[in-house]
This record gives sequence, structure tokens and C-alpha cells, in this order.
Amino acid sequence: MESVAEQVPMYIGGLAVPAHDGAVLRTFEPATRRHLADVPSGGPEDVRRAVAAAREAFDEGPWPRMPARERARLLRAAAERLAGEAAEFARLEVRDNGATLRKARGADVPGAAAAFEWSAWWAEHVPEREAGGGGSYVLWRPAGVVAAIVPWNLPLLLAAWRIAPAIAAGNTCVIKPASFASLSVLRLVRLLHECGLPPGVVNVVTGPGAVAGESLVRAPGVDLVAFTGSDETGEAVRQGAASAGTSTRLDLGGKSPNLVLADADLAQAVTGVTWGAFLHNGQVCMAGTRAVVHAAVHDEFVRLLVERVGRLRLGDPLDEATDLGPLVSRSQARTARRFTELGLSQGAQLACGGGSPAAGELPEGLDPAAYFRPTVLTSVGERDTVAQEEIFGPVLSVIRAADDEEAVRIANGTRYRLSAGVWSTDPARARAVAERLRADRVWVNDYRLVDLELPDRDGRGASAVWDRLTNELDSYRRRHTVHGGGGEEEGRPAGPPTPYALLGG
Repeated sequence: MESVAEQVPMYIGGLAVPAHDGAVLRTFEPATRRHLADVPSGGPEDVRRAVAAAREAFDEGPWPRMPARERARLLRAAAERLAGEAAEFARLEVRDNGATLRKARGADVPGAAAAFEWSAWWAEHVPEREAGGGGSYVLWRPAGVVAAIVPWNLPLLLAAWRIAPAIAAGNTCVIKPASFASLSVLRLVRLLHECGLPPGVVNVVTGPGAVAGESLVRAPGVDLVAFTGSDETGEAVRQGAASAGTSTRLDLGGKSPNLVLADADLAQAVTGVTWGAFLHNGQVCMAGTRAVVHAAVHDEFVRLLVERVGRLRLGDPLDEATDLGPLVSRSQARTARRFTELGLSQGAQLACGGGSPAAGELPEGLDPAAYFRPTVLTSVGERDTVAQEEIFGPVLSVIRAADDEEAVRIANGTRYRLSAGVWSTDPARARAVAERLRADRVWVNDYRLVDLELPDRDGRGASAVWDRLTNELDSYRRRHTVHGGGGEEEGRPAGPPTPYALLGG
């Protein structure tokens, strides 16, 4: 087995430290169940120390007060280091998380580097002061101490998309990664300190969510809690933060649809739907795990889909030829099986997949119980459990629709509003359907789970990534408005006089 440090420290106040009480958590490779490393099992005292370090760095340290271009310099250095150490980070992510090497090297690490590059660009270009009328103006200031809880499915990428914009805006952070998929996050924070990040700006505490996570959500001194994960845990985070009077920024689950219209290019649609449903075994919040297909093309679409999915290769995630590695754990594979069996009991038909590989189907040394074949269920009712609940596994539900009207109704028929895709050769028809979908983002003839564009150093750059990142960045700033104090001498009309006479006296 490749060498990984026996015990990987967490970082508090710029120092590599163990848990306060010395407790550790053992982490295992999902593909093999071999012991990979030990990480600190942090608790309330570790959280208290981390928040205190972040608080001091924000209230008294140089980071929030330095020019944005100086923060950008460090962010860009981190992006360059990530790109230069891509192979190391990719292999670490594969062994800790179960991602395939192809995905980790082609998406996770470049995406993390892009987050720092974009955040550097934003820090250099977006003004921190905006002028208004009558001498009024708006100052955009950092929110303060950000507590960020990131999940196990994309630990490096999602940690980068939390840390980079937060510190670009001048905040300080405490990061809590998933207890059994934290090695790449710990390595990332170490890299930031090696790039010269001041002590206390980014701190990381590892440990169980019910202990370290709960303490962090309710910790005095935290100004904003940013959480990515399931709806159920997100609600607990929201309540815990509310009890402490802390704001939240929550990114929760999804059950996203791909609408295949009667005039769709089926080969193109099958490729996109397969990608959207099965990338990283469907362990992505924006995964397109519902295919809503027009009745006129339903049977042919399913035939082509089953053929395409059948070519996906399960195997060693460190093998470049592998399409799908293990799920993050045996329990997640059991969840996929449980939902599949529930779907069949409610009337769905199994088109392909439906279980773990048999003994001997995988290369020697791999754990079949952590794998689950990519599964396609047909004859799924729009209200069936598999069509309504997030599975977070490689299970795709195909739902037949009589026409565009019914397809839109079915697509909008869940509580989730994250993303969607529309497949049609008629641009006007596709846009008409897309505009009726209740989703934050809709792709036409595409399903873009990965954005890797980098900013143009001389211009705005790729608008889709810019819009997404600007929304992310704005979550970590607060608006500070100063009214008056200027006027005609600044070339702007003064505001209306305050009607003091209404009070009398």
C-alpha cells in the first residue's frame, strides 16, 4: 500500500495539531477497506480553539485589512500549487473518497484550482465601494468568521469553493470536512499555509459531525455557517445556527430531471443523461437522476441508454480505464440497493444493473460490497419514492411523458429546485420548456456538472462560471451603506431633506 502519514494533523491558528484529547478516527480506502490514515477526532474544545483563532485573525489580524490585490496574490499562488501538485491531490482523493483517477485528475483538482483562480480574479476586479445618489455609498465588507461544513462526496472541490471566495472577500474560516473523507482538505489547508496564509485565516477541525459539526454550528464567535449536504442535516444546521443567532448559507440535495423531448437527438441525449446520472456514481447533488422522456421516443431512448450504460466499466479507481469506482462506503452501496428494491416493489422495471458485482467480477483486492452497478429503472411513476427522494447513488429513474406539458409538470413535481436539462433539436421549443422549469440552472442539449473555465486576465471571462462564483462570493460579504455626507460637490444631486417637522417640538 502507498505510504500515507500514520496520523494527519488538523490546523488551528496556523499550527498542525492533534485533537485536544488525542482522540483519532481511522479512515479506510473505499475500494479495498484497507486502513489509510488516522485523523484527529476533534470535539468542542478543538472547535472553541479554532473559532477563537479565526476570530482573532479577523478582528486583529492583517488579512481582512490588506489590499484585495494582496489577497489575490496568495489565492493565485494556491491555484498554481494545486495545478503543480495535481497528481498527488488526485491520488489522495481517489484513495480517500473512491473517485476515479480520471475524474479526480480531470475535474476535482482542476476545479479546485479554478476556484482559487476565479476568486483571485474577483478580488482584483470587483469594487469594494459603490457610489449612490446624494453622496451615499455602499461598502462591501467581509461577513466575518465563516464556519464551513463540507460533505464527503467532493471534499477537495467543495472545500475549495467554500474557502477561496470566503477568504477572497476578507473573511476567516473554520472548515469541518466529513470525518471519513478529509485527507485532501487537510492537505489543501497545509498548502495554503505553505503559500504564506497568515495564521488563523483558515482553520480545519476534523471529527464526527454529531460532535465537531454540532459544536461548530452553535459556536459563539461564528458570523456565518455555510453547509453543503443533505436536506435532513441541513435543517439541523439551520436550527442550530438560528439558536445561536448565526446566519446560514445552505446548499442541499437535488433530484434533477433531464427532459428528452420528441425531437431530441437521442444519441446526444443518451450521452448527456448517462453523464448526468452516473458521474461519480451519482454522488453529486446536481446529478440528473430522473429522465423524463416523451412517449414517442421512450422505447428507443431506453434501448440506447441501456446499451450505453452497459459499457461503463467498474474497477480499481486508480486504473485509468475505470469509469466507476466504489461508492464512498459499503453503507452507501446498501442505500442504493435499498432504493432499487423499493422502486421495484412500487412497480418499476429493472432495465439494467440493480446490485453489487459478484465475487470474482472485480480485480483481486477490491471490495464488491462497496460497489453498485449503474442501474436504470423504467416504468417509474412520477410519485414513486425513487422519483422523489435523493438516493445519492447510481440509480436513474426513467419516467414516460405524453407531451411537453406533462414533461414540465413531472419535472417540477418534486421539492428540489437545483438543476435540469432539456434535450431537443428545436432551439425555440427547448427554451420554451427550459423557461418553465423550476430550477436554479437549466442546460439545453448539455448537462454541465463540471465547470473548469478560467477567467480572462484582461476581461470578464466565462459568464456561466462568473455568475455562479459571484453568487458564491456575495454570500460572504455584507452590505454597509452610508447615507449622505456628500452631494453637489461630488457632482450628484443631494437626497430629499428629512421631514424633521413631522415630529414637531
